[in-house]
Formats: sequence, C-alpha cells, structure tokens
Amino acid sequence: MSDTSINQGSWSNYYQATSGDAPHTTLLKALELFGPQPLNLRPRLAVDLGCGAGNDTRELLHAGWRVLAVDAEAEALAWVQAGLTAADLARLDTQAATFEHIALPPADLVNASYALPLCPPAHFAAMWAKIVAAIPTGGRFAGHFFGEKDSWAGRPEITHHTQAQVQALCSAFEIEYSDEMDKMGQTVSGYQKHWHVFSVVARKK
Repeated sequence: MSDTSINQGSWSNYYQATSGDAPHTTLLKALELFGPQPLNLRPRLAVDLGCGAGNDTRELLHAGWRVLAVDAEAEALAWVQAGLTAADLARLDTQAATFEHIALPPADLVNASYALPLCPPAHFAAMWAKIVAAIPTGGRFAGHFFGEKDSWAGRPEITHHTQAQVQALCSAFEIEYSDEMDKMGQTVSGYQKHWHVFSVVARKK
C-alpha cells in the first residue's frame, strides 16, 4: 500500500521496503481480462502511473506488454529498470513528471495503483480527463481511489471520493471489477491508519 506519510528524504527506504512486492490485484484482474498478447501484432501499451519501485511495471513487461512507467521521483524510475533483461528494457519507456505535467499517449491500459489519491485535488479533474482521453474503446483503467472515511481524506494534498463519485468518474467505462476496503491497517512505515479504498478495473465503452 502507498504511504503518504513518507517525506522527500525517505523515498529510498520506501522503494527498498516495497521492491519485490506482489503486483496489485487490480492489475492482475486487468491482465486476465485482456488475455494473451495478440499474435503478429505490436505488443499492447500500458501506462503505469506512480510506478514506485516497479512491481506492476515488471508484471506487465513479463506479460509481454510495452510500458511507459511514470513517477515524480527519478529514483523510482531507476528502481523500475534495475535487474530487467535487455528484452524487457527494449519495451520500457520512463517519464519523470508530476501529475499536473504528465503527458499521456494513447494506451490500452492505464494502471494507477494507489497513485491517483496523491494527485492534489486542484489537479485531479484535469488528470482524470487525460486518463479517459488516453484510453481507446475497449481499453481499460485499473487502479484505486481513497474513500471519504480514509484517515488521510482530510489532508489538503490528498484527493478522496465517495462511492457515488467513483461511479460518476467511471461513467465512460463499464466496471468489470470493484472492491471496497474499509478497515484498520498499517502503512509501509508501520503506522496504524484507517484504510478506505475503492479498487476498480473498468473497460472503456
């Protein structure tokens, strides 16, 4: 899980703590729904927003996808590339950018595992519009939204949504998988907090 209690000086510890974690369930659901890469065609393209240490990016690469890994921290992009084979690196592009400055190409999948809540509220609508515009008909979004009961929902830098708001955001999509987590748990740093998270995989209509 993401940990917004991390400060600028401790990102290295965060990447070290999360490197090697399993890919997120939302990503695995999306990959299952897409099925194998089409034969004799260029591999599908995924954008991994807020890629962090790169666990989801690696899963996509191992499944044969091309990936644009995006993160505000240049160090994260170094973690993503560490240990990859030459074949995987050939299908990987990276972009160091904050949410308000991200440029999204057309993509079969936009994956945002625990990333979008960290987009400041003032920039969220524009960011979401970029995501919707980047996904063609039949493409998918996979990711998470913080709910209104999450411990961090009151922070000015965190974006949160009600269930109805999440459904409205996904009006251009058919929701294929959804889950709501509403429980106490730990952050990566070991702090206790209340997690209220909506998980979504949705197909563009």
